[in-house]
Amino acid sequence: MRMIVRLFALVGARGQWMLIAGLAAGLLWPQAAGGPRAHFTELVFGLLFFAALRVDPVRAAPTRATIIHDALLVVALQFVLPVAVAALVALAGWSGPRATYLVMIAAACATTGTPPVSQLLGFSGALALRLLVAGTLLLPLTSPLPLRLALGSGDLELLGPTLRLAAIILVSVGGAVLVRRKWLKTLDPEADQAIGGISAILLAFFILGLMDAVQPALFAAPVALLGDLLYTFALCFGLQAAGALVYGLVRPQADFREVGAVGVCAGSRNMALFLAALPADQMEPLMVLVGCFQIPMFLSPLLMRPVYRAVALRLPGRAQMRVTGR
Repeated sequence: MRMIVRLFALVGARGQWMLIAGLAAGLLWPQAAGGPRAHFTELVFGLLFFAALRVDPVRAAPTRATIIHDALLVVALQFVLPVAVAALVALAGWSGPRATYLVMIAAACATTGTPPVSQLLGFSGALALRLLVAGTLLLPLTSPLPLRLALGSGDLELLGPTLRLAAIILVSVGGAVLVRRKWLKTLDPEADQAIGGISAILLAFFILGLMDAVQPALFAAPVALLGDLLYTFALCFGLQAAGALVYGLVRPQADFREVGAVGVCAGSRNMALFLAALPADQMEPLMVLVGCFQIPMFLSPLLMRPVYRAVALRLPGRAQMRVTGR
């Protein structure tokens, strides 16, 4: 048993390379995406369970103050931001798939990968988990107006998919809290890293299931795909940096682990609910962008550390802060 723990801990120590493996497999072998996609529910459950298992339930227990904080932050990220973006897009006269995708990604809630990705960067998995739960539960209230502005459509039914995802989140997180309280009250560093290794493996399979649209586009229109890829990199990394910087300036007393977690949530959004809720003909032009967005989102643990260090240096009193992890 000890050898298994050490093996997973070794994977956890280099968890970002598992994400790269998932991306590479999706690009080189898109036919394999069908396997993980058939088990997305189980993968999401596992990702959230193991991410929550690394969080001390006593320290992370929600209070009235944190509930209000999280709700206000979600409204800012999922309603105020996309409405403002939609207004700017309209004023600029910009249209097409990239303009639509920009508004939709700003309106989406955090992806289920944000807690483990935050933990890989050394940020607060607890805050990322809280924002994921709050953002998912509030999505039916925050998203209709931004989506109508983006799509010009009233054909929206987000309640069902949102409730299904909310149930998965509550059951998986609740199960992890029960395990921590009853049987796993404390985690030594090796056990914590081993759980991180399991999360990284699950994330690799999750990424693989989202990548099947990219390779056909690579062969059919490589120049257009390169443009889409550069666009999604700028979008994902820009939202992360801006989210962390603005939050750090608004809340100068916040620990940088929380500032970073907000950045990850701001730039890592979940389009899966929109895929389930919106007509296929509206989503089809966006599928290559959806696939491309997975690449910067899950390369964040490898590429975003220097950006977060630069953000920390621009925040008052944060000159000594650093981003942890490898």
